[in-house]
Amino acid sequence: MYETFLYHPQRGFNFDKLNSGEMRQALADPQSALWIDLMSIEDEEIDILTEIFALHPLTVEDLIMANARPKVENFKDYIFLVMFSMEYLEKERTRVKTDERDFCLGRNFLITAHNSTTTAFATNKERVRKQSPIIKNGADFLMYSLLDSLVDSYFPVINEFDDMVDNMSDELFRDPTSGTLKKIYSLKNEIMYLRRTIGPQADVMSIITRGDIPCISSSNTVYFRNIYDNLVRLNDIVGTSRDIVTGAMEAYVSIVSNRLNEIMKTLTVIATIMMPLTLIASIYGMNFKHMPELESKLGYPAIILIMGIITITMLAYFKRRKWL
Repeated sequence: MYETFLYHPQRGFNFDKLNSGEMRQALADPQSALWIDLMSIEDEEIDILTEIFALHPLTVEDLIMANARPKVENFKDYIFLVMFSMEYLEKERTRVKTDERDFCLGRNFLITAHNSTTTAFATNKERVRKQSPIIKNGADFLMYSLLDSLVDSYFPVINEFDDMVDNMSDELFRDPTSGTLKKIYSLKNEIMYLRRTIGPQADVMSIITRGDIPCISSSNTVYFRNIYDNLVRLNDIVGTSRDIVTGAMEAYVSIVSNRLNEIMKTLTVIATIMMPLTLIASIYGMNFKHMPELESKLGYPAIILIMGIITITMLAYFKRRKWL
């Protein structure tokens, strides 16, 4: 299943689905700009890719099979580019969803392939249907527009995670619990995934911006530098968030350890104060007949008074030594 968009300076726009002969005619005219968007690749689409566009078998295989990492490959008549879209899913367990987006760019054609729709592609299709200049400026500029829309969609996702990192930091120093630790681990894993996705794409865009790719005109290369700058900026933001989360894990351990130390200190003070009181109570709890003060009417209040004096004295001593 595919859609085609064709522009020619003299004949204008054609949004009808082209057949094989019309595609060959468009490719033979250097003034044409042809965009084919593949939503699924069946036998018909494979024939188009191999026979009409003469794509390398490895490229066709990459278009069919999923790729794990972004990459760019430079062939004789075209370049093959693998990038990823990004979406934030608030109610899902895995909050970041990425989908592969493949691009084959020739001098006057662009082939895109994907398994799911995205706002970036839908927006650019609507622009082309409204006769936007993005396809009039060539297939390379059209690819720039698609990539720019993809990268722009990263910003809301990254900002969402940046807010979650800030909220986690506030919770960490306000009232950390075991749930806080789970949030830290979850954020760390997702941020590492973001970094593994964005970083390689910046490397790919760096290769494209070198200006030695024949399919991309020198006048349009500067636009791809803008995409590269955005990816670098996003990668820096994710890197900062990663450092904060890593520090938060260490801070959580320190906070929990300090809290445990405070608890142990309190319990130690209580146990230390109780030791002499327990000693006195245990001595006078023995059932010997001949013990001093057993027959005295003031024995009990005297012992209670002594215990109180010992407690106050020990508390004052601990306070003076700054143990409390």
